[in-house]
Amino acid sequence: MGKYPVAVVKGEDVRVQARRALDLLGGMGRFIKPGQKALMKPNLTGPASYEKGVTTNPFLLEALIELAWEAGASAVDVGDGTGSIHIGTFKVMERCGIHKVAEKTGAGMVDLNSGPTRRIPVISGRVLDEVKVNQACLEYDVIINIPVMKTHFITEVSLGMKNLKGCIPPSEKRRFHDVGVNPAVADLNRVLKTSLTVVDGTIASEGLGPKEGRPVGFGVVLAGENVLAADMVAAAIMGFDPEKVEHIKFAMADGVGPNKMGEIEVLGEAVQGVKRNFQRAVPSMPSSGQAVVHNYQACSGCIGCAAITISRLEDMGFFAEDPRRKVEIVIGTKIPEGLSGKDLIFMGNCAGNRGKGRKFIQGCAPSALDAAHEVLGYFQAAGSPDV
Repeated sequence: MGKYPVAVVKGEDVRVQARRALDLLGGMGRFIKPGQKALMKPNLTGPASYEKGVTTNPFLLEALIELAWEAGASAVDVGDGTGSIHIGTFKVMERCGIHKVAEKTGAGMVDLNSGPTRRIPVISGRVLDEVKVNQACLEYDVIINIPVMKTHFITEVSLGMKNLKGCIPPSEKRRFHDVGVNPAVADLNRVLKTSLTVVDGTIASEGLGPKEGRPVGFGVVLAGENVLAADMVAAAIMGFDPEKVEHIKFAMADGVGPNKMGEIEVLGEAVQGVKRNFQRAVPSMPSSGQAVVHNYQACSGCIGCAAITISRLEDMGFFAEDPRRKVEIVIGTKIPEGLSGKDLIFMGNCAGNRGKGRKFIQGCAPSALDAAHEVLGYFQAAGSPDV
């Protein structure tokens, strides 16, 4: 097979960048034919502004919708299944400004967390025999994947392949965490195909992502027909070795796209010309051993919440100001009975039964900000985390 083209465009005008990136690939008409229905799949992790590097830039989405109409699309919808299930996809769209874009451009909106699903077999999958996908996703001629360029505490990077988790129902999202997110994401990308991936690096995110990272005004738009090729280039631009990122490595071995960087043709800006070493999603833990997380088969939500909570407490000097303080957080679905420990803090709804009569922080998963405040209150400590 010939080289996989990926376009990289740096600039300050996202509308110009989107058109330039698509022109380098042959124009939007190469991906959408007159009369076809197109689904725009942004990254709507939760109700956070794109300026925080968490959700897709609505101005980039608007530019891509306009290009789709120009190419002759008969219908264009914006769809996602937010990870903030308790808030709801349409409410997240509203708070992220996506509904205004849809109204302005004449696009529809679809909640991919609800509605019928279809089971798709995964032949010789790494961890999945089949995967449930929202039926609506399979009724479009074209899916355009629009992830945000950010780090992630489980998958290292969250890009196009990871963004397709928004096409599966909430129960399936949870199952991915039960069986292993990295191999499950690789399996999903073997059977759910997209026509185009446009990585939003206008405002990216580094550090303890996907929600708690720090925004990076990066000014990059990256586009490729093959999702794996796009992710490999994006990861390299972020300072990662793509062949060492687990879900990318799995997809390379599984034939989802190129099996080495040499099979990718980078158009526009060179990788080295825009590369920036993003800070990894590693929480800052107290070196004194004052914090412990007891994990009994928790999902990534509570794992991340526990890590982020401790990281925030460490950053604000909570442990340094009193060496006697020790925070022990208990998370998971398989917590044994009779755990001993005076100051055990049970976190997450799954820990609720074992946490009766003890300090319990409710949520699925709890907000790390709320959890940090709960811990401070429990220890009657002053102060507040910055974010």
